[in-house]
Amino acid sequence: MKKQLFSIAILLSLVSAVVPVHAHHSAAMYDHEKDVTVDGTVKEWQWTNPHVFLQVLVTDSKGVTTEWSIEGGALTNMKRAGWERTAFNFGDKVTVVFHPLKSGAPGGTVITAINKTTGKTYEYHG
Repeated sequence: MKKQLFSIAILLSLVSAVVPVHAHHSAAMYDHEKDVTVDGTVKEWQWTNPHVFLQVLVTDSKGVTTEWSIEGGALTNMKRAGWERTAFNFGDKVTVVFHPLKSGAPGGTVITAINKTTGKTYEYHG
C-alpha cells in the first residue's frame, strides 16, 4: 500500500511539473460598461511582463495635466493582436479608448490606441 501511494505521489509530482500553470489577476477593477476616450502625449510605453502599460499625459481645458496609466494585455497576446514594442515613443500624440478604473483614478484597460504621429491604430480585445 505504501509503495502504491508513493508511486501515485511521484506521478502527481511529475504531472504538476509538466502541466503549465495559468494564473491571472482579476479585471474587476475596470468598468467594462463604460468607454473613455482621451487625447494626449505619450510619456512612456512599457513593453513589459506581465502586462504592457501606456502612460499618457492629458491636459484638460483648464491647463491641468494628468498622467493616465492605461493597461494592456500580456506581451504574447498584444503581439497576436498586432501591437509592437515600437508602437509608441515619448512625445507621440495619441488617442486612447479604454474601460476606466471603477475607483475614478486616471487609468483603465485599453480597447483602442491611435498613434497620431505614425497614423497606426492598435486594438485589443483581451
